[in-house]
Amino acid sequence: MRKILLAIMIVLLISGCTNEEDAASESKEEKDNTTEEAKATNKEAEKGVEAANTATELGDLEVQLSGEAIVEEDKITIEGESNLLPGSRIYSGGLTDGGFASSNFIDTAEVQEDGSFSFEFSGISQSTTVDLELYNNSDESKAHYGENLEKVTGPQVYVTETHGEFQVKAEFYIDVDKPMPYTIPIEIPEWQEKPADYGEPEVRMEVEMDSDHEYLYFHGKTNLLEGTWIGGNLRKASGIIDAFSYGFTRINPDGTFVLQVPYYKLQEGMYMPIRFEPQNNTWEDTLTAYGEQGEKLKGDLVKEDGENRYLELIVPVDAPNFNPPEDVGLTMDDEEVKIQMPDDLLFDFDESSLKEEAKATLDDVIKDLQKLEDNTKIQINGHTDNVGEADYNLKLSKERADAVWAYLKENGEVSGLDVEIEGYGDTKPIASNKDEEGQERNRRVEIVINPK
Repeated sequence: MRKILLAIMIVLLISGCTNEEDAASESKEEKDNTTEEAKATNKEAEKGVEAANTATELGDLEVQLSGEAIVEEDKITIEGESNLLPGSRIYSGGLTDGGFASSNFIDTAEVQEDGSFSFEFSGISQSTTVDLELYNNSDESKAHYGENLEKVTGPQVYVTETHGEFQVKAEFYIDVDKPMPYTIPIEIPEWQEKPADYGEPEVRMEVEMDSDHEYLYFHGKTNLLEGTWIGGNLRKASGIIDAFSYGFTRINPDGTFVLQVPYYKLQEGMYMPIRFEPQNNTWEDTLTAYGEQGEKLKGDLVKEDGENRYLELIVPVDAPNFNPPEDVGLTMDDEEVKIQMPDDLLFDFDESSLKEEAKATLDDVIKDLQKLEDNTKIQINGHTDNVGEADYNLKLSKERADAVWAYLKENGEVSGLDVEIEGYGDTKPIASNKDEEGQERNRRVEIVINPK
């Protein structure tokens, strides 16, 4: 019996030792695997950090300027990011839609130890393009980036009017007619490769157009030199200039451009002549390439005006087959069409009963609405400025929209349309309410055809 018990104890002892050795072996193996995984993870993390540090290394000659602008009624705040040398300075400036420098944005900011910078400006009443430029005014900056910024690389380096001198900048556009507050991303552009015939005197230009309810946008590609100044005035079918509808821009580094032209009323037969006139350009490289009077220009786009030669591309403007009265606006955004009638054309101050002379305006509008197919969706929307009590303005805007629909329905064959009527008061402005001109634009009744 003792021999049996002794044998059992020996077996159990051997078994326990074996299990402990196996467990220890498994534990060591798991630990080794975990250690290897941790090492691999750490290596990947280190690579990521190293790549991030490389991409954003302060003082890198491939300069990066980005961030965001927060636009509010009373102020504009810019929170910027960069890989510039700490202590560098950023210069800000602005150009209004009318082509005038905006003193509101003239300022400088210092780049902090982490590459960040910031600005704060007071609110504005005019839409403005804002530039943020590397201010190359210190000995340290000139030694690092070049006397004329010639050492800097990347998509934010631009030529200037002087040959061999460069500009490093970020750019964004503030639209004061957009409901505030809103945020604008300040982004690093991505350019395409320059065309093979870049800078040649035989100039070509291709343009596509689209629009929203404020602007016509002409998206173009050309082989003109970067910085070349182009643009023009929107014209009616008769050739007469459409007042206040003009735009100018410079060619981007890759030969692309976007020309933005404000407008109020589309009409059939309108067109946009996009011109390059060397006599209105002052940049050295442009004049060297094409001649001060355009004498070196070649190709089908070349026109002559006495001794001067210039380029002109005629771009037809799409317009719906409508003919609203003179003071009534007509705008498009894809298939959505808006007929915009100022309130003083229809109503006396603070009234919702149509004026007698308003009926002639609405009779013309009826002619256009009767061209629409049955079941076409339309909205009739009343709007006010922000003067007065919000609840009162909301009520007044709805009553005015109702009055317009009542007249259209009674005097035209429009019952087949799918109609919605709404009053929005001051909640959907199309211009700033800071001045009388903006308030006047906001007081309106809109007929929206094919609403989005």
